[in-house]
Amino acid sequence: MKILLVFTIFIASCIFHSDNKADTFSGNQKEINTSSEPKMLYDFTVQGKGNWRTEDDVVMGGRSDSQLKITEERLAHFSGRVSLENNGGFCSIHQTVEDEPYTMKDSALAFEIRLKGDGKAYNFRVRTPNGRHSYGYTFDTSGAWETISIPFEKMQATYHGRQVNVPNYAGEPVVEVQLLIGNKKEQNFEILVEHIGVI
Repeated sequence: MKILLVFTIFIASCIFHSDNKADTFSGNQKEINTSSEPKMLYDFTVQGKGNWRTEDDVVMGGRSDSQLKITEERLAHFSGRVSLENNGGFCSIHQTVEDEPYTMKDSALAFEIRLKGDGKAYNFRVRTPNGRHSYGYTFDTSGAWETISIPFEKMQATYHGRQVNVPNYAGEPVVEVQLLIGNKKEQNFEILVEHIGVI
């Protein structure tokens, strides 16, 4: 009976970790030193809204709706409602920096996002100059302030939601950054973002 229970727990663990979701890494993560000072890519508390803008499924005929505002505390406040009408199902904010791509420091192994979510799952994506696909990873939020670390090597290439047969992200320059919610369900959402960096 004990063997069967252990086997069941093992299988359940494999299924959970195959869902391509990031953990909130702690200090015992060997590959990524989360105690090191991040290289800042974008700090909303300093730079404000900048050229960040919303992009929802309305570009494909959907009915989702979102807003991006800067709070009095100078945090990015991304909120709205995801709708499944007309085959929709996502809301996002993104920034394009094709004229001045973000470059990763040689030692960088992960993106770092300081945020306060609402307990829902979000997807972080980047696009490089090397093709039309993006590299993304889905993470859960706890509802409290937290620092999310997303390893480069775990970010898989996709195009229009389908996997692309290229290696995972390897630290190339970034020309677009996107934060997206699309959990295949209708839901209200709200998330605060302080900064995005690399560690």
